[in-house]
Amino acid sequence: MKILVVDDEKLKRMTLRDDLRECNYEAIAVESPMIGLQLLQQEKFDVLVTDLRMPQMHGIDFLKKVKKEHPHITVIVMTAYASVETAVEALRFGAYNYIKKPFSSDELIIMLDKLKTLRGKTPIDSKDSSLKTSATTQEPSLYHTLIGKSQQIQEILKVLPKIASSDSNIMIFGEEGTGKSLLAKTIHLQSARQHQPYVSLNCIGLSTDAIEAELFGSQNQQGKIQLAKHGTLFIANVDIVPIDLQAKFLSVLKENKLIDTSVNEPKEVDMRIISTSRECLKEKTKHGNFLEELYYQLNVVPLFLPPLRERKGDIPMLISHFLDIFSPHQAIRMKPDAVNILTEYPWPGNVSELENIIERLVAVKSGTDITADDIPIELKLPTYQKFDSTPSLTSYHEIIKSTERELIAWAMRKTQGNKTQAAKLLSMKPSTFRDALAKHINHIDWED
Repeated sequence: MKILVVDDEKLKRMTLRDDLRECNYEAIAVESPMIGLQLLQQEKFDVLVTDLRMPQMHGIDFLKKVKKEHPHITVIVMTAYASVETAVEALRFGAYNYIKKPFSSDELIIMLDKLKTLRGKTPIDSKDSSLKTSATTQEPSLYHTLIGKSQQIQEILKVLPKIASSDSNIMIFGEEGTGKSLLAKTIHLQSARQHQPYVSLNCIGLSTDAIEAELFGSQNQQGKIQLAKHGTLFIANVDIVPIDLQAKFLSVLKENKLIDTSVNEPKEVDMRIISTSRECLKEKTKHGNFLEELYYQLNVVPLFLPPLRERKGDIPMLISHFLDIFSPHQAIRMKPDAVNILTEYPWPGNVSELENIIERLVAVKSGTDITADDIPIELKLPTYQKFDSTPSLTSYHEIIKSTERELIAWAMRKTQGNKTQAAKLLSMKPSTFRDALAKHINHIDWED
């Protein structure tokens, strides 16, 4: 691979160039983005490694210009300002990954070696070239996936580059509509497999025979496992896969081989698996409904996407994001009273439901502002708490006591037993919370 290094720090720039050349990379190092842009017009480079803070042009502006003019180049950004916001901004505009200063040349070389290894693997068959083309033309971006400033989302964004650069299987847990499939695609597009196929299978509504044919193939078609060769296989709702097919899938993963039904010969399997589940698979293994060994194979790196009701502070940002998507040529904005209504709504359909609502509002809106009057009536109705587990409670005081106990247990689990934080979570005085905890401590189930 041919590497272009752009860094205004001479010592770091020359050290990187020399170390890359020693590892048999063709490397050129320049001191400014302007010179870098000239070189990119004159020569073909596979990878650009650039600093973010430079005097002539900020690294983000440089990145945007490079990706516009040379969309297929892989960009790795270097930053001494390793905040989540800076890294995420670079990823939004097409950076493949980032590396924090100070770093050793070995760290960058490991990243490049992995990228070179996966790029050099045999491409998929020519008859699947359309699938390959669609995969290779997509660029890593977080702009259409994870949006939010909440702690839960920021924690995911912080670890995302590291998770993507590994090759471990990932399990994403969360309710429907939280963005699991979009997160999976983002991980693929930031991984070293980004130029290889991304193949998806949603198990919902499929029969056992259909799932088997989709995964393993048939006489008439290749299965998803074969199509995902050297790339990523995304399986949505893997908890639906029947137990007998789980055993067959586990065998493929353990042996890294699959019988090609068209020629009845074993074929090598090389793929990364990202799967999702709406249910607690660990609990299903206890009841014999999911193979424990398969669970551990798939759940190497677990991620959890919280429901929208648990990150309401992200809703105004998401509203603005979807307005930009659905009204790119109109200055449609939402009034604060309308934003307040949407923020208070519990969103049982999560981000997907919010996206659909914004699309509907934009489609029927003729003016430039969305007001509270425009919000659908069903989103304005007061919500109520269901007491599904309290049919035997016969008095108001018993219901209140039971609900208080559940809230305290939830807060303690959420804060890992920190009483001060638990009290803050419930907007209670610490002393009041401790008194309430003392009343219920012998009746609380601490299992999450």
